[in-house]
Amino acid sequence: MRTLILVLALCGVVLAAPAWKPYTSQQAHFSGVFPGPPKATSSQTDSPIGSVVTQIYTSTTAVGSFSVAYTELPGAAVRFASDKVLNDTREGILQDAGARQQSWAPLNGGYELAYRSPKKQGWSQIFLVGNRLYVLDARVNPGTDRRQWVNPFFGKFSAQ
Repeated sequence: MRTLILVLALCGVVLAAPAWKPYTSQQAHFSGVFPGPPKATSSQTDSPIGSVVTQIYTSTTAVGSFSVAYTELPGAAVRFASDKVLNDTREGILQDAGARQQSWAPLNGGYELAYRSPKKQGWSQIFLVGNRLYVLDARVNPGTDRRQWVNPFFGKFSAQ
């Protein structure tokens, strides 16, 4: 009986909705919510459009990770190759996650990618806002309630 109570208590802790915390980055021109304070990192990548720097804001919990990546792109890349930028971003997410695409659909000026790997399920929303590329990514344990753990993260995002 104690084992059952302990298992139920642990399930309740894991499945409880997060207390979403507002976050604003003046540098990356966005606001949104995270399940905990995000850690900021950056990376530089050589690409066909030149060297680009991406700022990544990530919050990790027992359920998964939630990140917003921001990249300032050269204007020509957006004007002449926006479809390629979006498709390359999608392929990069799938490769990084070691995942297979479940869906790719237009979404309010951007796209939403759903994917699955052996250990995680994930969703990404990808937007081009002027010369800025934003990638919101939620990678959670299989079976995690999307309404509580993913939708608020996506729904409160705003590019400024």
